[in-house]
Formats: sequence, structure tokens, C-alpha cells
Amino acid sequence: MATELNLSATQFIILVIVLTLALAALWLKKSYIQLDIEPKTDSVTDNTTRNVGTRYGAYIQSQGKYNN
Repeated sequence: MATELNLSATQFIILVIVLTLALAALWLKKSYIQLDIEPKTDSVTDNTTRNVGTRYGAYIQSQGKYNN
């Protein structure tokens, strides 16, 4: 259940300042966990031009129908 906060203007400003300081502290905190992720590089070995051949225009028209 969600309930709304009934804060005065002064309480709201104090809450915003506290939350901003907490966010800044979390943002600047040194992380001891480092992800070991390397970017994947895909090398395309299939030549699509041999599959399309002389019907290239029909191929383009059929692909355009899916986007409409």
C-alpha cells in the first residue's frame, strides 16, 4: 500500500537535501566489485548476396512489408 507523505515545505527541502547527499555518497563510493565483461565481436562469415541473387528488389520489398 502506498501512502503519501504530508510534509511541510521545510521538511520537504530537508528531505531533498538528505536524499541528494545520500545519492552523492553512493555515487562516489569506491566499489570493490568489478565485472569482468569483455565486448563481444561478431564476425559475419555468411554472404547474403549469394542468397538474394537477382531477386534483390523483391527481397527489399518483402522486408519493407514487415515494417509497415
